[in-house]
Amino acid sequence: MITAPAQSVISDQCSVVGAPVLPDPGPRTPDPNPQPGRVASRSPFDPWRDSTAGRFVDLELWGEHRHVYANANLSIYSGQACNGGCGFCVEKLRPAARGVELASQKTVEADDARYFSALDEVLDALRPLGPSVSLTGGEPSLDSRLPRLLRTLQDRGMRKRTMTTNGSGLLDVREGRTVVDWVTATGVRHLNLSRALPADADNARLMQLDRAPDRAALAEIVARAVRGGTRPRLSCVLLRDGIADLDGVLEYLANAESLGVDNVVFRQLMTTEKRGPGSGVRGPAPTHPAADDHRPLRSQTEEVVGYSDAQRVLLRPLLAQLRGRRDFSLQTRVRGYYYEVEVWRWRGIDVVLEEASLAWLAASRQLWPELVFELVFHPSAVLCSTWQPWDGMLGPPPTHRGVRGPGSGVRLGGEAADMQSTTTGRPGGLDNARGSR
Repeated sequence: MITAPAQSVISDQCSVVGAPVLPDPGPRTPDPNPQPGRVASRSPFDPWRDSTAGRFVDLELWGEHRHVYANANLSIYSGQACNGGCGFCVEKLRPAARGVELASQKTVEADDARYFSALDEVLDALRPLGPSVSLTGGEPSLDSRLPRLLRTLQDRGMRKRTMTTNGSGLLDVREGRTVVDWVTATGVRHLNLSRALPADADNARLMQLDRAPDRAALAEIVARAVRGGTRPRLSCVLLRDGIADLDGVLEYLANAESLGVDNVVFRQLMTTEKRGPGSGVRGPAPTHPAADDHRPLRSQTEEVVGYSDAQRVLLRPLLAQLRGRRDFSLQTRVRGYYYEVEVWRWRGIDVVLEEASLAWLAASRQLWPELVFELVFHPSAVLCSTWQPWDGMLGPPPTHRGVRGPGSGVRLGGEAADMQSTTTGRPGGLDNARGSR
């Protein structure tokens, strides 16, 4: 359950003390031969003019100079396998769009000492940036490492901490507290709760989640979060088999209101990367270094992408309907390097509507290859500038992490699936930021 960009739409501006800020280099030239199409209709993203921070910071990360977006978010990607089976899973969609099955690239550093040593090194390296932090997955509420992760981020004073979860483990007790109480006790600001439909049975069916919180459990989670100072947020992907129109949106919002939730996100399923003339993306897609070993998985990756294409509900017609209603008021618009967001207000609820595209993401990276827009700490204890653990590797170097080869099965917590121990994905340590993206 990978965190989507809307979580940081209304975010604090990042103040970086003593770090050099890169000047605006001026506009760059887009594809000179645009063709009609979704991506071509979107003007090129300009990070100095379109982003909320409007600047980049020059950081030295493990001996390499990196130009990092000043308002970048650090995503800590849990190695705990998700217990749901959502056909619309973004965690599966990102690698599938690159022709790779999730299981073939997701590896986990099994040794707690090595994992937390690498995390400490990453937090030290990013201290001048002061990023916001997201805990996502996978399913972090079932991760046996979660209490220690939460304590580490609190002790480090990391700002604007968020956790995204399907909620299935939030009422479990770990180290003497329920997981949701760990979330509030360690100062997490936002708790994103993925919920496809208001009705319990329909939601469990669509998410293929046998431990999905029912309404009573969800109400308890929300109440505990609010009492503890954490703002709960319901997150819904628009689907033909789920919330598909304005009537469905209104029903979902009414349910959120009855639960005491004042923040809801509706997301259009991400469009995938299309390359060639008119796409805004040129050249072959970067592929997993062992992609040839995974050719039999092609049908599985096509199934993930195909589900998204078949189930996608377009956001723009819905936005057009909202503009004609008096009970919705537009608060702000935000344009990111691969997403566009509008924030509305309905009866005291912040309603965030988001469209994101992996094609926009690829186009932005090709236009600005020297810039780092996002930071992802992978389960393999590697910091990357992408959600692929083999692409855009930043550090720490393998010698720092005590990297072992692949092979042994490990188990994280009593309910976790067997997972491999860590691999580096590519030999030789760090990739050049320009070359890897």
